[in-house]
Amino acid sequence: MNQLKFLSKGGEMGALIREKDWSQTSIGNPETWPQSLRTTLSILLSSKFPGFIFWGKDHLCFYNDAYRPSLGNDGKHPHILGLNGKEAWPEIWDIIKPLIDQVLNTGEATWSEDQLIPIFRNNRLEDIYWTFSYSPIYDESDSIAGVLTTCLETTKEVMARKELEKTIDHYHENIMQAPIAMCIFKGDKYIVEIANQLMLELWGKEADQVLGKPIFEGLPDAKGQGLEEIMNQVYHRGEKYEASERLVSLSKNGILENFYLNFVYQPIKDAKGAVKGIIAMSTNVTEQVLSRKKIEENEEKLNLVIEDSKLGIWEFDFKVNNGVFTDRYAQIFGCENKDNLDRNKILLLLHPDDKNIRDLADSNLIKTGYLNYESRIFWEDGSIHWIQVNGTLFYDQDKPSKMIGTIRDITDEKKYEKDLIEREEKFRLLADEMPQFVWTGDVDGNLSYFNKSVYKYSGLDECTISNGKWIQIVHPDDREQNIQLWINAVTTGHDFVFEHRFKRHDGEYRWQLSRAKPQKDKDGIIQMWIGTSTDIHDIKEMDDQKDFFISMASHELKTPITSVKGYVQLLQSKYKKSDDVFLTNALSILNKQVGTLSSLITDLLDVSKIKSGSLLLKKTTFKINELVEDVIGEIQNINTKHQIIFCAEADAEVFADRENITQVLVNFLTNAIKYSPDSLNVDVKSSLEDNNMVKITVTDKGIGLNEEDRKKVFERFYRVEGKNEKTFPGFGIGLFIASEIIKKHEGLIGVDSKFGKGSSFYFLLPLEINT
Repeated sequence: MNQLKFLSKGGEMGALIREKDWSQTSIGNPETWPQSLRTTLSILLSSKFPGFIFWGKDHLCFYNDAYRPSLGNDGKHPHILGLNGKEAWPEIWDIIKPLIDQVLNTGEATWSEDQLIPIFRNNRLEDIYWTFSYSPIYDESDSIAGVLTTCLETTKEVMARKELEKTIDHYHENIMQAPIAMCIFKGDKYIVEIANQLMLELWGKEADQVLGKPIFEGLPDAKGQGLEEIMNQVYHRGEKYEASERLVSLSKNGILENFYLNFVYQPIKDAKGAVKGIIAMSTNVTEQVLSRKKIEENEEKLNLVIEDSKLGIWEFDFKVNNGVFTDRYAQIFGCENKDNLDRNKILLLLHPDDKNIRDLADSNLIKTGYLNYESRIFWEDGSIHWIQVNGTLFYDQDKPSKMIGTIRDITDEKKYEKDLIEREEKFRLLADEMPQFVWTGDVDGNLSYFNKSVYKYSGLDECTISNGKWIQIVHPDDREQNIQLWINAVTTGHDFVFEHRFKRHDGEYRWQLSRAKPQKDKDGIIQMWIGTSTDIHDIKEMDDQKDFFISMASHELKTPITSVKGYVQLLQSKYKKSDDVFLTNALSILNKQVGTLSSLITDLLDVSKIKSGSLLLKKTTFKINELVEDVIGEIQNINTKHQIIFCAEADAEVFADRENITQVLVNFLTNAIKYSPDSLNVDVKSSLEDNNMVKITVTDKGIGLNEEDRKKVFERFYRVEGKNEKTFPGFGIGLFIASEIIKKHEGLIGVDSKFGKGSSFYFLLPLEINT
């Protein structure tokens, strides 16, 4: 028995362990149990804290007397003693087995607090809450042989807490749904615990601006108005405070406003009578107070306004079937004052042709309680005037008692409307006689008018071409770009300019140049769009013929020019040592001019390729800085007067046509030198942009460009005009070619310039990204 001394005590569970036949279990009789199990059981059985052991590979179950009440009656006790864990706890094995495995695998203890783990007890499955820890039990070989569970059932505490939370939630819900402004301040810092929507509206705050904060931190405008002292009195004395029509200044939409409030501060006490917070209830009575205090003042002001206003005021009493009105009312009817006007005279001055309008307004008055109409009246001199009448019907015990309203002279407004309509008719009459297409759109870009030329050209009627169906006359290949450009113009307010093809009634498409400008009011707000479309088909054909001629001429001239250049260079070589100065100079000038002509022919051929879409790119990967340095070296050798300075900030590779990019850079550099004769420096810079592009910028301090030239400098054959235009020769195609080359590389090109200050031409190319 000395071997079983560790089981000599332990109460009921110690006795049950001693009496149980352990020979049929995986751990055998207690005499053979390892010391680690004996020691742990000894501690467990003598402990007054609930404990449970899972031992061995079968997770055999042990527990002490303190754990016994958690198993209830008619449940698992005592048959789970020594039972396999999975058999003992089938209803929760999927919950506790991972925790056991976690301890066995990691050697780390677990902790769970107030966890719901239902168990079978008291002859049913009950929802039980536990706070527990699983810890490893090491055997003599330092291996984990079991898991010790120390646990405490917290069902009563959890359920009590839930009930309390439910009560608090119900209490808070009552506050949130209260018909008056309510909130709770917690502690002596008066932290806003809860505030209903009416209170938030009174404060002019959103919930996240005040909840969880001391009230005078979330509502700083309330400081210094005596409210702190009142709350301190309520909190520290435990006495209720009531205020009636107290003036409080609060901020609304960033503006400090005065409010008159009725409010109650009630201390919140715990079971021992200690104050834990304050509940506040408030009603905004500003409107009532101001109404009462200023009613006489407001009446006086109203009379002054009525006298000085252009509005005529009238009131009709249904009980006595009579009305009263102001002098201004009479003046609108052409009378000097109200003494010269009565009801009968008013009826005579009403225009008979507008009777239907007034009858309809009376009908709506009965339905809605509001009177609104515009009508004509006669003056005694026979002139016709327009009036606008507004009124509100008041009831007494569901019966009309009186009606109060205003009358306004709108003759000038009606005249303006008439003039506007007449101008609109004149515009349409003029537009309908124009051979060009004329159209208008509203502020949102919806086309609302087309002149007769559009219908005549397209053969479509107004119904077919309206409601956005005008796009069907545009060539299918032009529609998408047409719509994109129009949306961009309407969105940005910029002019709309587009060349596209319109389908004629016979099915032929002809080129049109469409332009539209926004019409703005005095404040710069767009009111409408006016556009025209001009037939440029013949001009386009002539332009195509010109391009064809340039292409053919350039091709035909290229061979003889090449031959001439070869012969000139041959003659230069032959007479290089000649004493005939005139001959050598003439050959040098001739060679230079032939080079200029050859470069021009090359540019014209490039223009021809761009127009025909046959400009092909031969892309390779190269370092952009190396290309820039090579081109600078070539240009510097020819133009020794200027100093070209390169700042290489970007060390990047691009996948591009090296020859074409060289052509762009040469154009930028030669232009920079050409247009800055009085400046000796040209700056070149490479830099990396945030959009995975490399930027090359060429900056000079030359003549610069004005705003109009900046917009058009990349157009074909465009040259800057002005007093110096003959000083700088050229055909205006170099920058056009450069622009098209960069666009074909999916890059960007542009210029920053100020007239007389110089220019910075730049282009951006996508970086070569290695995948």
